[in-house]
Amino acid sequence: MSTVVRGSENENREDTLAVVGAGAWGTALAALEAPNFRRVNIYTPEASSVEEINRFHTNAAFIPDMVLPSNVMSTGRLDEAVARASTVIVAVPSGAFREVARAVLSWCGRRTRVVLATKGLETGTALLSLEVWREESASAEGARRRRDALVLSGPNLAVEISRGMPAVSSIAGTDASEVSRAARALSTDLLSLVPFGDPLGAQACGALKNVYAIGCGMSAALGWGDNATAAILWRGLEETGRFARAIGGTSAVIGTPAGVGDFVATCTSRLSRNHDLGRTVAGAPGGASVKGIREGAPTAQEARRRCHTLGLSLPLLDAVCSVMMGERKPAAVLEAACGTDLEASGHQPVTAAARGPLVPAVSIKGSWQIAGCD
Repeated sequence: MSTVVRGSENENREDTLAVVGAGAWGTALAALEAPNFRRVNIYTPEASSVEEINRFHTNAAFIPDMVLPSNVMSTGRLDEAVARASTVIVAVPSGAFREVARAVLSWCGRRTRVVLATKGLETGTALLSLEVWREESASAEGARRRRDALVLSGPNLAVEISRGMPAVSSIAGTDASEVSRAARALSTDLLSLVPFGDPLGAQACGALKNVYAIGCGMSAALGWGDNATAAILWRGLEETGRFARAIGGTSAVIGTPAGVGDFVATCTSRLSRNHDLGRTVAGAPGGASVKGIREGAPTAQEARRRCHTLGLSLPLLDAVCSVMMGERKPAAVLEAACGTDLEASGHQPVTAAARGPLVPAVSIKGSWQIAGCD
């Protein structure tokens, strides 16, 4: 049965929202925000998706059984999508973000509210999308002042939202009044936005939780139990707090929806793409219905590189990355989470599969590169 995603009717709706990216999360956001705007433009370069959204109000490749509201329309021209928008939400994979950011900056106004919903680290620079946006904004604008971008991050499994289930996320930025205005303007009946003042910390959580979700997927596949999963969550949050501080944010972010909220959803749900990737890495069958980019794969490698640059030691993150690259056995993840040297102790608390041959290195191309973000 098809589901129409609805929000509250807002008599003070803004005129136009542009959503850049028509993957699972971008499509869900366009549907969620439709009641808050008179028109929602969703941009995708895929001509077939543009036609499907405009003719049938569906995007079945990413969110089956959801009918988009009638005021959501698609276009294959970015200028057409963003030029007159009062708010632009960017929800593209991290690998495409810099190119998209540069294009968005060339078309949107200096006072346009820009919200970044991309989660991950840029390949080659290990920068968060907010850091990339700031670089491109400074280059594009020179001395002219532009609003800093806001960050949307939190537990937002797109499939649940498409089924009419509620969610809470963080909206973060450096300007407290603008963050509060954005929270009021963009909240809906299904999405409650909590203002927060640390956008870098929020993005650190949004990126690294995908890595730890892979570890939790391994745990589930190898039968390590709920206690081990809890240990991975705890260690992951602690390491993320230290990473956030190291890049100029605050560890307080781990207590927000962008922190513990997103960790719980992404690290434990079978709907999570990165949890599913962890199961695949450990040799379990993947979920055929779980579509979208597995951002945790490239993020793990970039985060490890950035940690080395910062002189920061994150043993659990390093363990997950090394297992995906075929350098260590899956037991390394459990050892890092629980603080136990299993090789030295001689204990065997993990399955034979976990102690078996090295897992082949995970490709971050091909099947992982499907538009969307967790």
